[in-house]
Amino acid sequence: MQLDLDDLNKFKEWLELDLDSISWEGRFLEEFEDFWNALFIENRNVEFYFSRIDLLKSKATSGPLVTWFNWLREKFICYLFLYKGFTIRELGIISLKDEKAVALILRDFFIERFPHLEESLNDSFQVGTKISKNLQLTFKNIQDRLVLTSGLRGSLEDEVLTTLEVTLYPDWKTIHELLKKMNDDNKINLDKMVKGASFNKQLKFFQELALLFLFGGLLIFTVKVINKHYEDYLIQKISLFEPNFFWLDKSLSFKSKDPLAANEVELSYKELEKLEALESKSVFKDETSSSRYDVESDVVLTSVEALPRDFTVADLEQSEYEEVKKGGYRDSRYGRRKAYRVMMTSVNPKETKQKLLKVLKFFEVKQVDNVKPGTSIPGGLYFNLYVKRNNLKEFLSRVSSVEESTILESKTVFGGPYGTNKVFIWIKNI
Repeated sequence: MQLDLDDLNKFKEWLELDLDSISWEGRFLEEFEDFWNALFIENRNVEFYFSRIDLLKSKATSGPLVTWFNWLREKFICYLFLYKGFTIRELGIISLKDEKAVALILRDFFIERFPHLEESLNDSFQVGTKISKNLQLTFKNIQDRLVLTSGLRGSLEDEVLTTLEVTLYPDWKTIHELLKKMNDDNKINLDKMVKGASFNKQLKFFQELALLFLFGGLLIFTVKVINKHYEDYLIQKISLFEPNFFWLDKSLSFKSKDPLAANEVELSYKELEKLEALESKSVFKDETSSSRYDVESDVVLTSVEALPRDFTVADLEQSEYEEVKKGGYRDSRYGRRKAYRVMMTSVNPKETKQKLLKVLKFFEVKQVDNVKPGTSIPGGLYFNLYVKRNNLKEFLSRVSSVEESTILESKTVFGGPYGTNKVFIWIKNI
Protein backbone atom coordinates (compact mmCIF):
# COMPACT_ATOMS: atom_id res chain seq x y z
CA MET A 1 0.00 0.00 0.00
CA GLN A 2 1.22 3.49 -0.93
CA LEU A 3 0.56 6.64 1.11
CA ASP A 4 -0.27 9.89 -0.65
CA LEU A 5 0.37 13.44 0.56
CA ASP A 6 -2.99 13.65 2.35
CA ASP A 7 -2.20 10.50 4.37
CA LEU A 8 1.22 11.83 5.37
CA ASN A 9 -0.17 15.23 6.39
CA LYS A 10 -2.90 13.52 8.39
CA PHE A 11 -0.29 11.42 10.21
CA LYS A 12 1.72 14.55 11.09
CA GLU A 13 -1.37 16.34 12.42
CA TRP A 14 -2.42 13.19 14.30
CA LEU A 15 0.92 13.13 16.18
CA GLU A 16 0.22 16.63 17.58
CA LEU A 17 3.89 17.65 17.43
CA ASP A 18 4.84 20.86 19.22
CA LEU A 19 6.90 22.30 16.35
CA ASP A 20 7.83 25.39 18.33
CA SER A 21 9.49 23.31 21.07
CA ILE A 22 11.04 20.80 18.67
CA SER A 23 12.68 23.57 16.63
CA TRP A 24 13.91 25.49 19.71
CA GLU A 25 11.30 28.22 19.76
CA GLY A 26 11.10 28.24 15.97
CA ARG A 27 14.79 28.89 15.30
CA PHE A 28 15.19 25.60 13.39
CA LEU A 29 11.60 25.23 12.15
CA GLU A 30 12.56 25.38 8.48
CA GLU A 31 15.27 22.77 8.99
CA PHE A 32 12.87 20.39 10.76
CA GLU A 33 10.19 20.82 8.08
CA ASP A 34 12.80 20.02 5.44
CA PHE A 35 13.80 16.90 7.39
CA TRP A 36 10.18 15.74 7.76
CA ASN A 37 9.38 16.20 4.07
CA ALA A 38 12.57 14.35 3.11
CA LEU A 39 11.67 11.46 5.42
CA PHE A 40 8.02 11.07 4.42
CA ILE A 41 8.02 11.27 0.61
CA GLU A 42 4.59 10.88 -0.95
CA ASN A 43 3.42 7.90 -3.01
CA ARG A 44 5.75 5.33 -1.47
CA ASN A 45 5.02 1.93 0.05
CA VAL A 46 4.74 1.77 3.84
CA GLU A 47 7.78 -0.55 3.91
CA PHE A 48 9.82 2.35 2.50
CA TYR A 49 9.06 4.59 5.50
CA PHE A 50 9.90 1.86 8.05
CA SER A 51 13.25 1.20 6.33
CA ARG A 52 14.12 4.92 6.38
CA ILE A 53 13.25 5.31 10.07
CA ASP A 54 15.34 2.22 10.93
CA LEU A 55 18.30 3.54 8.93
CA LEU A 56 18.24 6.96 10.59
CA LYS A 57 17.90 5.34 14.03
CA SER A 58 21.01 3.24 13.32
CA LYS A 59 22.96 6.44 12.55
CA ALA A 60 21.83 8.21 15.73
CA THR A 61 24.33 8.27 18.60
CA SER A 62 22.36 10.33 21.15
CA GLY A 63 20.12 8.31 23.45
CA PRO A 64 17.16 10.73 23.36
CA LEU A 65 17.30 10.86 19.54
CA VAL A 66 17.24 7.04 19.32
CA THR A 67 14.25 7.03 21.68
CA TRP A 68 12.49 9.63 19.53
CA PHE A 69 12.89 7.49 16.38
CA ASN A 70 11.55 4.43 18.27
CA TRP A 71 8.57 6.50 19.42
CA LEU A 72 7.94 7.72 15.83
CA ARG A 73 8.07 4.12 14.55
CA GLU A 74 5.53 2.89 17.12
CA LYS A 75 3.19 5.81 16.41
CA PHE A 76 3.36 5.01 12.68
CA ILE A 77 2.31 1.40 13.45
CA CYS A 78 -0.67 2.66 15.50
CA TYR A 79 -1.70 5.10 12.72
CA LEU A 80 -1.68 2.37 10.06
CA PHE A 81 -3.75 0.11 12.36
CA LEU A 82 -6.33 2.83 13.07
CA TYR A 83 -6.78 4.46 9.66
CA LYS A 84 -5.46 2.10 6.98
CA GLY A 85 -7.10 -1.18 8.05
CA PHE A 86 -3.91 -3.23 8.59
CA THR A 87 -4.04 -6.42 10.68
CA ILE A 88 -1.50 -7.32 13.38
CA ARG A 89 0.06 -9.95 11.10
CA GLU A 90 0.40 -7.47 8.20
CA LEU A 91 1.97 -4.84 10.46
CA GLY A 92 4.50 -7.39 11.71
CA ILE A 93 5.52 -8.22 8.12
CA ILE A 94 5.86 -4.66 6.80
CA SER A 95 7.59 -3.29 9.93
CA LEU A 96 9.98 -6.27 10.23
CA LYS A 97 8.96 -6.59 13.90
CA ASP A 98 7.76 -9.59 15.89
CA GLU A 99 3.97 -9.94 15.84
CA LYS A 100 3.82 -10.22 19.64
CA ALA A 101 5.74 -6.93 19.93
CA VAL A 102 3.32 -5.23 17.49
CA ALA A 103 0.34 -6.52 19.53
CA LEU A 104 1.93 -5.16 22.74
CA ILE A 105 2.46 -1.71 21.16
CA LEU A 106 -1.20 -1.53 20.09
CA ARG A 107 -2.41 -2.85 23.46
CA ASP A 108 -0.52 -0.16 25.38
CA PHE A 109 -1.83 2.52 22.98
CA PHE A 110 -5.48 1.61 23.63
CA ILE A 111 -5.10 1.04 27.40
CA GLU A 112 -3.64 4.57 27.80
CA ARG A 113 -6.90 5.91 26.30
CA PHE A 114 -9.35 3.36 27.69
CA PRO A 115 -7.95 2.14 31.06
CA HIS A 116 -11.38 0.84 32.15
CA LEU A 117 -11.29 -1.70 29.28
CA GLU A 118 -7.90 -3.17 30.25
CA GLU A 119 -9.11 -6.76 30.68
CA SER A 120 -11.01 -6.81 27.36
CA LEU A 121 -8.06 -5.23 25.54
CA ASN A 122 -5.69 -7.81 27.04
CA ASP A 123 -7.84 -10.58 25.59
CA SER A 124 -8.12 -8.86 22.20
CA PHE A 125 -4.37 -8.31 21.74
CA GLN A 126 -3.10 -11.56 23.29
CA VAL A 127 -1.00 -13.39 20.69
CA GLY A 128 0.20 -16.75 21.96
CA THR A 129 1.14 -18.64 18.81
CA LYS A 130 1.63 -18.13 15.08
CA ILE A 131 -1.90 -19.42 14.45
CA SER A 132 -3.62 -17.16 16.99
CA LYS A 133 -6.88 -15.74 15.67
CA ASN A 134 -5.98 -12.33 17.10
CA LEU A 135 -3.32 -11.94 14.38
CA GLN A 136 -6.16 -11.09 11.96
CA LEU A 137 -7.53 -8.41 14.30
CA THR A 138 -8.30 -4.97 12.82
CA PHE A 139 -9.40 -1.72 14.41
CA LYS A 140 -12.87 -2.22 12.94
CA ASN A 141 -13.21 -5.49 14.91
CA ILE A 142 -12.26 -3.79 18.20
CA GLN A 143 -14.44 -0.78 17.47
CA ASP A 144 -17.52 -2.94 16.89
CA ARG A 145 -16.82 -5.21 19.89
CA LEU A 146 -15.99 -2.54 22.49
CA VAL A 147 -17.95 0.41 20.97
CA LEU A 148 -14.96 2.73 20.63
CA THR A 149 -14.85 6.15 18.98
CA SER A 150 -12.89 6.57 15.75
CA GLY A 151 -11.26 9.93 16.47
CA LEU A 152 -8.48 8.76 18.79
CA ARG A 153 -5.66 11.19 19.58
CA GLY A 154 -2.17 10.26 18.50
CA SER A 155 -0.45 11.82 21.52
CA LEU A 156 -1.61 12.66 25.03
CA GLU A 157 -0.80 15.74 27.09
CA ASP A 158 1.82 14.01 29.27
CA GLU A 159 3.93 12.71 26.36
CA VAL A 160 7.28 14.49 26.35
CA LEU A 161 8.52 13.22 22.97
CA THR A 162 6.14 15.55 21.13
CA THR A 163 8.23 18.47 22.43
CA LEU A 164 11.74 16.94 22.32
CA GLU A 165 14.27 19.44 20.86
CA VAL A 166 15.70 16.98 18.35
CA THR A 167 17.37 19.72 16.28
CA LEU A 168 19.82 20.54 19.11
CA TYR A 169 21.58 17.16 19.29
CA PRO A 170 25.02 16.97 17.64
CA ASP A 171 24.16 13.93 15.47
CA TRP A 172 21.00 15.61 14.11
CA LYS A 173 22.98 17.50 11.45
CA THR A 174 24.62 14.26 10.26
CA ILE A 175 21.25 12.50 10.00
CA HIS A 176 19.72 15.45 8.15
CA GLU A 177 22.55 15.60 5.61
CA LEU A 178 22.33 11.84 5.05
CA LEU A 179 18.61 12.14 4.38
CA LYS A 180 19.14 14.95 1.87
CA LYS A 181 21.87 12.96 0.12
CA MET A 182 19.53 9.98 -0.13
CA ASN A 183 16.94 12.10 -1.88
CA ASP A 184 19.48 13.72 -4.21
CA ASP A 185 20.96 10.40 -5.27
CA ASN A 186 18.29 7.83 -6.09
CA LYS A 187 20.92 5.18 -6.65
CA ILE A 188 21.70 4.84 -2.96
CA ASN A 189 20.80 1.37 -1.79
CA LEU A 190 19.09 1.64 1.59
CA ASP A 191 19.36 -2.07 2.30
CA LYS A 192 23.10 -1.94 1.69
CA MET A 193 23.48 0.95 4.13
CA VAL A 194 21.46 -0.81 6.80
CA LYS A 195 23.57 -3.95 6.35
CA GLY A 196 26.74 -1.85 6.47
CA ALA A 197 25.69 -0.25 9.75
CA SER A 198 24.76 -3.66 11.12
CA PHE A 199 28.15 -5.09 10.02
CA ASN A 200 30.03 -2.28 11.79
CA LYS A 201 28.09 -2.94 15.00
CA GLN A 202 28.83 -6.67 14.76
CA LEU A 203 32.52 -5.97 14.11
CA LYS A 204 32.67 -3.70 17.14
CA PHE A 205 30.96 -6.38 19.23
CA PHE A 206 33.49 -9.06 18.22
CA GLN A 207 36.38 -6.67 18.92
CA GLU A 208 35.07 -6.04 22.43
CA LEU A 209 34.49 -9.77 22.90
CA ALA A 210 38.09 -10.57 21.85
CA LEU A 211 39.45 -7.98 24.29
CA LEU A 212 37.28 -9.44 27.04
CA PHE A 213 38.64 -12.94 26.45
CA LEU A 214 42.21 -11.59 26.31
CA PHE A 215 41.96 -9.77 29.63
CA GLY A 216 40.08 -12.69 31.17
CA GLY A 217 42.81 -15.12 30.08
CA LEU A 218 45.55 -12.88 31.44
CA LEU A 219 43.71 -12.55 34.74
CA ILE A 220 43.27 -16.32 35.10
CA PHE A 221 46.94 -16.96 34.23
CA THR A 222 48.08 -14.35 36.76
CA VAL A 223 45.92 -15.86 39.51
CA LYS A 224 47.27 -19.36 38.76
CA VAL A 225 50.89 -18.17 38.93
CA ILE A 226 50.28 -16.34 42.21
CA ASN A 227 48.52 -19.38 43.70
CA LYS A 228 51.40 -21.67 42.64
CA HIS A 229 53.97 -19.44 44.32
CA TYR A 230 51.82 -19.20 47.45
CA GLU A 231 51.43 -22.99 47.60
CA ASP A 232 55.20 -23.46 47.33
CA TYR A 233 55.68 -20.95 50.12
CA LEU A 234 53.20 -22.77 52.39
CA ILE A 235 54.81 -26.16 51.67
CA GLN A 236 58.21 -24.74 52.61
CA LYS A 237 56.83 -23.31 55.86
CA ILE A 238 55.06 -26.56 56.81
CA SER A 239 58.19 -28.66 56.15
CA LEU A 240 59.98 -26.83 58.97
CA PHE A 241 57.57 -28.33 61.51
CA GLU A 242 57.53 -31.95 60.28
CA PRO A 243 58.05 -34.36 63.23
CA ASN A 244 61.24 -36.43 63.30
CA PHE A 245 60.85 -39.59 65.41
CA PHE A 246 64.47 -40.35 66.18
CA TRP A 247 63.38 -42.08 69.38
CA LEU A 248 61.16 -44.56 67.58
CA ASP A 249 62.13 -48.19 68.19
CA LYS A 250 61.68 -49.91 64.83
CA SER A 251 61.96 -53.34 66.47
CA LEU A 252 58.49 -52.88 67.93
CA SER A 253 55.66 -54.71 66.20
CA PHE A 254 51.90 -54.44 66.34
CA LYS A 255 50.05 -56.83 68.58
CA SER A 256 46.54 -58.15 68.37
CA LYS A 257 43.84 -56.31 70.31
CA ASP A 258 42.79 -57.55 73.66
CA PRO A 259 38.99 -58.21 73.56
CA LEU A 260 38.70 -57.39 77.25
CA ALA A 261 40.36 -53.97 76.75
CA ALA A 262 37.97 -53.22 73.88
CA ASN A 263 34.99 -53.98 76.04
CA GLU A 264 36.22 -51.54 78.67
CA VAL A 265 36.04 -48.53 76.28
CA GLU A 266 32.95 -49.54 74.36
CA LEU A 267 30.11 -47.03 74.73
CA SER A 268 26.55 -48.15 75.12
CA TYR A 269 23.90 -47.10 72.63
CA LYS A 270 22.14 -44.93 75.21
CA GLU A 271 25.39 -43.13 76.09
CA LEU A 272 26.03 -42.45 72.42
CA GLU A 273 22.51 -41.00 72.03
CA LYS A 274 23.11 -38.64 74.96
CA LEU A 275 26.43 -37.56 73.46
CA GLU A 276 24.79 -36.80 70.07
CA ALA A 277 22.09 -34.74 71.78
CA LEU A 278 24.62 -32.69 73.75
CA GLU A 279 26.74 -32.04 70.65
CA SER A 280 23.73 -30.94 68.58
CA LYS A 281 22.64 -28.53 71.28
CA SER A 282 26.11 -27.04 71.57
CA VAL A 283 26.45 -26.61 67.81
CA PHE A 284 23.08 -24.92 67.42
CA LYS A 285 22.88 -23.09 70.73
CA ASP A 286 23.08 -19.69 69.02
CA GLU A 287 20.59 -20.57 66.31
CA THR A 288 17.92 -18.28 67.74
CA SER A 289 20.14 -15.25 67.10
CA SER A 290 21.07 -16.20 63.54
CA SER A 291 19.81 -14.31 60.50
CA ARG A 292 16.37 -15.27 59.20
CA TYR A 293 16.47 -13.58 55.85
CA ASP A 294 17.04 -16.74 53.78
CA VAL A 295 14.83 -17.57 50.82
CA GLU A 296 11.86 -19.91 51.19
CA SER A 297 12.41 -23.64 51.32
CA ASP A 298 12.57 -25.73 48.20
CA VAL A 299 9.27 -26.54 46.52
CA VAL A 300 8.19 -30.18 46.80
CA LEU A 301 5.88 -31.77 44.23
CA THR A 302 2.76 -33.28 45.80
CA SER A 303 -0.84 -34.26 45.00
CA VAL A 304 -4.24 -33.91 46.64
CA GLU A 305 -3.97 -37.43 48.07
CA ALA A 306 -0.61 -36.60 49.62
CA LEU A 307 -1.99 -33.65 51.58
CA PRO A 308 -2.49 -34.12 55.34
CA ARG A 309 -6.00 -34.85 56.63
CA ASP A 310 -5.83 -32.20 59.32
CA PHE A 311 -4.01 -28.96 58.37
CA THR A 312 -4.34 -27.60 61.90
CA VAL A 313 -1.65 -30.02 63.09
CA ALA A 314 0.26 -30.42 59.80
CA ASP A 315 2.80 -27.79 60.77
CA LEU A 316 3.52 -29.58 64.06
CA GLU A 317 4.34 -32.97 62.54
CA GLN A 318 7.66 -34.48 63.65
CA SER A 319 10.19 -35.72 61.17
CA GLU A 320 11.49 -39.31 61.31
CA TYR A 321 14.70 -37.99 62.84
CA GLU A 322 12.83 -36.21 65.64
CA GLU A 323 10.82 -39.32 66.48
CA VAL A 324 13.90 -41.57 66.73
CA LYS A 325 16.25 -39.02 68.34
CA LYS A 326 14.27 -37.37 71.10
CA GLY A 327 16.94 -34.78 71.71
CA GLY A 328 17.46 -34.01 68.00
CA TYR A 329 17.60 -30.44 66.66
CA ARG A 330 14.94 -29.19 64.30
CA ASP A 331 15.90 -26.45 61.79
CA SER A 332 13.02 -23.92 61.86
CA ARG A 333 14.58 -21.13 59.78
CA TYR A 334 11.85 -21.39 57.15
CA GLY A 335 8.96 -21.65 59.58
CA ARG A 336 6.34 -24.36 59.77
CA ARG A 337 3.68 -22.73 57.64
CA LYS A 338 3.01 -24.17 54.23
CA ALA A 339 1.92 -22.56 50.97
CA TYR A 340 0.42 -24.32 47.99
CA ARG A 341 0.70 -23.55 44.29
CA VAL A 342 -1.72 -25.03 41.77
CA MET A 343 -0.43 -25.04 38.17
CA MET A 344 -2.98 -25.81 35.43
CA THR A 345 -3.32 -25.40 31.68
CA SER A 346 -6.46 -24.49 29.75
CA VAL A 347 -7.51 -23.91 26.14
CA ASN A 348 -10.17 -21.49 27.41
CA PRO A 349 -8.81 -19.60 30.46
CA LYS A 350 -11.89 -17.34 30.70
CA GLU A 351 -14.23 -20.32 31.09
CA THR A 352 -11.87 -21.91 33.63
CA LYS A 353 -11.76 -18.61 35.53
CA GLN A 354 -15.56 -18.54 35.88
CA LYS A 355 -15.58 -22.10 37.24
CA LEU A 356 -12.88 -21.22 39.80
CA LEU A 357 -14.73 -18.07 40.89
CA LYS A 358 -17.73 -20.26 41.81
CA VAL A 359 -15.45 -22.50 43.90
CA LEU A 360 -13.93 -19.42 45.62
CA LYS A 361 -17.40 -18.10 46.45
CA PHE A 362 -18.50 -21.48 47.86
CA PHE A 363 -15.51 -21.74 50.22
CA GLU A 364 -15.53 -18.00 51.09
CA VAL A 365 -11.93 -17.57 49.95
CA LYS A 366 -10.29 -14.15 50.45
CA GLN A 367 -7.88 -12.44 48.03
CA VAL A 368 -4.35 -11.37 49.05
CA ASP A 369 -4.01 -7.57 49.33
CA ASN A 370 -5.76 -5.87 46.40
CA VAL A 371 -4.96 -8.52 43.77
CA LYS A 372 -8.25 -9.37 42.06
CA PRO A 373 -8.69 -13.16 41.54
CA GLY A 374 -8.24 -14.13 37.91
CA THR A 375 -6.07 -11.14 36.96
CA SER A 376 -4.92 -11.33 33.33
CA ILE A 377 -1.23 -11.25 32.52
CA PRO A 378 0.56 -12.19 29.26
CA GLY A 379 0.31 -15.96 29.02
CA GLY A 380 -2.67 -16.62 31.28
CA LEU A 381 -4.43 -15.77 34.56
CA TYR A 382 -3.40 -15.94 38.22
CA PHE A 383 -5.09 -16.09 41.66
CA ASN A 384 -3.43 -15.12 44.97
CA LEU A 385 -5.62 -16.36 47.84
CA TYR A 386 -6.01 -17.03 51.58
CA VAL A 387 -7.93 -20.30 52.20
CA LYS A 388 -9.31 -21.42 55.57
CA ARG A 389 -7.19 -24.32 56.86
CA ASN A 390 -10.15 -26.55 57.78
CA ASN A 391 -11.45 -26.30 54.16
CA LEU A 392 -8.05 -26.49 52.42
CA LYS A 393 -7.97 -30.13 51.33
CA GLU A 394 -11.53 -30.06 49.96
CA PHE A 395 -10.81 -26.73 48.26
CA LEU A 396 -7.67 -28.05 46.52
CA SER A 397 -9.56 -31.18 45.48
CA ARG A 398 -12.37 -29.08 43.92
CA VAL A 399 -9.85 -26.82 42.16
CA SER A 400 -7.95 -29.82 40.76
CA SER A 401 -11.18 -31.22 39.30
CA VAL A 402 -11.75 -28.09 37.17
CA GLU A 403 -8.69 -28.67 34.95
CA GLU A 404 -5.73 -31.05 34.92
CA SER A 405 -3.49 -29.64 37.67
CA THR A 406 -0.18 -30.00 39.45
CA ILE A 407 0.09 -29.02 43.13
CA LEU A 408 3.36 -27.76 44.60
CA GLU A 409 3.98 -27.43 48.35
CA SER A 410 6.55 -25.21 50.01
CA LYS A 411 7.47 -23.99 53.49
CA THR A 412 7.25 -20.27 54.06
CA VAL A 413 8.08 -17.79 56.81
CA PHE A 414 5.29 -15.44 55.87
CA GLY A 415 1.74 -16.61 56.35
CA GLY A 416 -1.68 -15.09 56.14
CA PRO A 417 -4.33 -14.47 58.78
CA TYR A 418 -4.68 -16.97 61.60
CA GLY A 419 -6.23 -20.27 60.55
CA THR A 420 -5.48 -19.80 56.81
CA ASN A 421 -2.97 -21.00 54.23
CA LYS A 422 -1.73 -19.15 51.17
CA VAL A 423 -2.75 -20.66 47.80
CA PHE A 424 -1.48 -19.43 44.42
CA ILE A 425 -3.29 -20.61 41.24
CA TRP A 426 -1.75 -20.13 37.77
CA ILE A 427 -3.80 -20.86 34.61
CA LYS A 428 -1.56 -21.09 31.55
CA ASN A 429 -3.15 -20.44 28.17
CA ILE A 430 -2.44 -23.13 25.55
